[in-house]
Amino acid sequence: MPAWLERGIAAISFRTAKKQPGVRRSGAVWLRAVTWIVVLVSVFSPSAQGDRITYWVSPNGDDGWPGTAVAPFRTLKGARDVMRAFRAAYSTDSEFVIIVRDGTYRLEETLVLEQRDSGDNGHDVVYRAATGANPVISGSIAVSNWEIHDPGLGIYRALAGRYSSRQLYVNGRRATRARTTPNPAGFAPLPIVMNGPPFSIGGGIAYAITELNPTGWRNPSTWTNPQAIEAVIVTQWKMMSVPLESIDPDPLLPGTGLITLQQPGWTNANVFFDKLTNAPGIWSFWQVTRYENAYEFLDEPGEWYLDKNTGWLYYIPLPGENLATAAVELPILEVLVDGRGELDRPVSNIRFEGLTFSYATWFEPSTGNGYVSDQSGFRLTGANHPSNFIGHDPDDVRTPGNVRFRFAQKITFRGNIFEHLGGVALDFDTGSQYNVIEKNLFVDISSAAIQLGGISNTDHHPKHLAQITRNNVISNNLIRQTGWEFVDAAAIYIGFTESTLISNNTIVDVPWAGIAVGWGWGLLDPGSYLGLPNAALDMWGFYDKPTPNRNSTILHNRIHSFLNVLWDGGAIYTTGQQGTSLDNGLLIMGNVATSKRPEGGGNTFYTD
Repeated sequence: MPAWLERGIAAISFRTAKKQPGVRRSGAVWLRAVTWIVVLVSVFSPSAQGDRITYWVSPNGDDGWPGTAVAPFRTLKGARDVMRAFRAAYSTDSEFVIIVRDGTYRLEETLVLEQRDSGDNGHDVVYRAATGANPVISGSIAVSNWEIHDPGLGIYRALAGRYSSRQLYVNGRRATRARTTPNPAGFAPLPIVMNGPPFSIGGGIAYAITELNPTGWRNPSTWTNPQAIEAVIVTQWKMMSVPLESIDPDPLLPGTGLITLQQPGWTNANVFFDKLTNAPGIWSFWQVTRYENAYEFLDEPGEWYLDKNTGWLYYIPLPGENLATAAVELPILEVLVDGRGELDRPVSNIRFEGLTFSYATWFEPSTGNGYVSDQSGFRLTGANHPSNFIGHDPDDVRTPGNVRFRFAQKITFRGNIFEHLGGVALDFDTGSQYNVIEKNLFVDISSAAIQLGGISNTDHHPKHLAQITRNNVISNNLIRQTGWEFVDAAAIYIGFTESTLISNNTIVDVPWAGIAVGWGWGLLDPGSYLGLPNAALDMWGFYDKPTPNRNSTILHNRIHSFLNVLWDGGAIYTTGQQGTSLDNGLLIMGNVATSKRPEGGGNTFYTD
């Protein structure tokens, strides 16, 4: 018997005994008690209609309540836990529906879903917005109590706490991380001398103080919290961001010095060499596009800086913004929902309908790994990446999702909103099968909106059928303003997959490609087709079996305003072998692409 019902029965029994102490209870008294028990059960037990059990969640609820319409849970975790306990105690074929009422649900921890949280026997577990409601699943804290800090520059500050974050939002608008002007003068990454693998790294970035830069940050030796500062380069189809380690003035040459950067990020940012010069080329850290994240860089309205050592958050309001009334959100949680399936225990049969997933961040680019892009959100991390002349590496890792699933089957996202997110918005990793992503809105995303499948050995040459990502649908979604922070990411990225359908999506305002499909440039395909200059046979290994890539379709998508930042790409970009013949190849049909940035180079439809 549920604890809440036991407490109710005990209370009724106590009250009845108290009314007639020492007297045998009459039938009328017990009738009243039983009536109250029936009322308790009907009002406070989860509603069950046929083969459906419904729980309710509200920001005004309590996870100690039974989760009914009149006594809802407070969190999705509370509903998940009660559902787990119910299913462990009782054998049921019911569909479970969690109705989420209007309001903001600030997560203190990630909602983790495992195989035991899956639907079964033909029934789903459904997380659904209440009729007319707009529930927001948030990973942020609200920041208030602002005070003027520097009247001359218009800098305000608020004590946010000792959190980390890479994003800030004011009245639903993404604020700009404090940064220097583009292409600051006087900074020169030192050349790396190749002496055969492994190679020696130059010191870092040499600087010379110059009046071409604003006085506020002209002298790097005055920058505070240097290990929080990041050097950024945007180049061709890549971008890289590496945190600083130290800033050391040259004692012999006043006004000059050396900026050392953190490892292994700095080494990894310089492994792509130019064959003519035998030194890092245009795909490595050959220039500084900007520096980010220092108090000294605060000089423009809309910029912000968080000092995680003191907890002070600094911001310069835009004209018309009133921080006394503004809604200021600081994301502090990386993952909102994490579907953790396993090879033989997939997470499955779960639907999300009408929810908003908002305000999550991603911390790894602030570590020694930095953000060292290979292509489309896949990055070099850790040590032991040998230098090469092809501009790509065989051992990249994915940008993770703020909502993510792995070994997931029959998961549906329909009619949701993904907004203000600091990584990939929705990520389906290895072993994702028969999932549906349709009629959702994705807007203001730091990386890709949707990422499906991977590029690891498990993905391109799986040993088990359950590892293949196949039979997934991405349809009728509206995607706007992706790659906001990591500009190398495509709006939709598809790795090694089988029978993927991408249809009727609208993609607007992206820095690189709208849709990118595949990986490997032939180096992971039978015959090791050399799709890259300077590539060599079998340089990434010998493969005599085809990858899972086959039977996929890109149909009737609308892509507008692409290659807005980088160059060398396309509205639709493919790489590697797609199928083994014309019978099972990739079909691209009926797509419309407009408004490519003229300087973007590449082609509207680009195959590699």
